[in-house]
Amino acid sequence: MMFAGLRTGEVLALQWQDINFENKTINVERGLTIEPKFNSEGKVIKRITIISETKTTCSKRVVPMPDILINALNDYKQRQSQISNKGKVDLLDKHCFVFANDDGTFRTYSGTQKILNRFLKKYKLTEYNIHFHGLRHTYSNMLFEADQNPKVIQSLLGHKDVKTTISTYNSVDKSYFEKATNVLNEQFKELDNKKIVENIKDDDIDKIIEMLQERKQQELQEQEYEREQKKKKKEKDFEM
Repeated sequence: MMFAGLRTGEVLALQWQDINFENKTINVERGLTIEPKFNSEGKVIKRITIISETKTTCSKRVVPMPDILINALNDYKQRQSQISNKGKVDLLDKHCFVFANDDGTFRTYSGTQKILNRFLKKYKLTEYNIHFHGLRHTYSNMLFEADQNPKVIQSLLGHKDVKTTISTYNSVDKSYFEKATNVLNEQFKELDNKKIVENIKDDDIDKIIEMLQERKQQELQEQEYEREQKKKKKEKDFEM
């Protein structure tokens, strides 16, 4: 989830045939969901866990795997191989769930949550409010902070609308958008300076110097303003 951006249900429904170690990709085809069962009065009488198609059509996708994830899965395969040798179920069969129980059945949300809770408690991480879906957010944020195209991130996360990707799955502050604005500013500034050089005349030297000085002064004022804004933000964060 942290290094491929999959949903919890997509992770639990993964089969070994979906992992392509040679091409370094994960093929997302299905997901684990909880389906309610109703009585004749329309009341929920029970909920069952099933494997079905992905959340949306857009959710079907091929996701690249970074090396850190490939290495982790290879280590995990060795663990599953040891369990398979002791039991009757081949946990490395291509149709077997990647994160199966020892008997080959798929894990449920609640069962997997208990595993995570034990892990967090064992390593004294309970105070950091770590949960499964947060790992997917982390994946998205890492890509945003690396200045990746939002449309690319949308595709990797399997979102139908890029608005969901931008508004929900990233906690990047306004500096991300300021970077984009600064790129445009620099490009137009470069064009503007070229125009000055092309039209330069001897009797315009003083005017040009004066104009450049004004620009420099304006830049200094902008930098001072940014420093003040950052200072105010730190003070506000401290108060909160």
